[in-house]
Amino acid sequence: MSDFETMKKKMIEENEKNFGEEIRENYGDDVYETSNNILAGLTEEQWRRSEMLRIKAEDLLQELTPGGDSTGERAMEMAKLHGQWASCFWENGEYSPQAHLAIAQMYVDDDRFRSYYEGIVKGGARFLYDAVKHYVEQLDC
Repeated sequence: MSDFETMKKKMIEENEKNFGEEIRENYGDDVYETSNNILAGLTEEQWRRSEMLRIKAEDLLQELTPGGDSTGERAMEMAKLHGQWASCFWENGEYSPQAHLAIAQMYVDDDRFRSYYEGIVKGGARFLYDAVKHYVEQLDC
């Protein structure tokens, strides 16, 4: 097994340990298994792309927060990058504005996720949510 395959296997095992029961309870076995299958099926190239998107989005988040305009052009670029990153782990890689907004809301509501973004920059979870909300609203126009 390659280092990359070992890394994916470990991520799936850690996800099961930390979130498995909760995800299955809230979203069902099918959603959970689909998510694991997507991660297990990623190629190294797809993983590198997802990491590049994540890093770019987080760099912009750090640059823009606090005091930035969550509805400005750079914030929309950040929200788009974040959505592209999230789509890497969605079935068929298809972007869903509703799912993107729900994830961003989770970043504000759930201490585990909020602390991740707060670790990047104070106010990061709220800024990201506000930017994603505005981005999604602009898509509806």
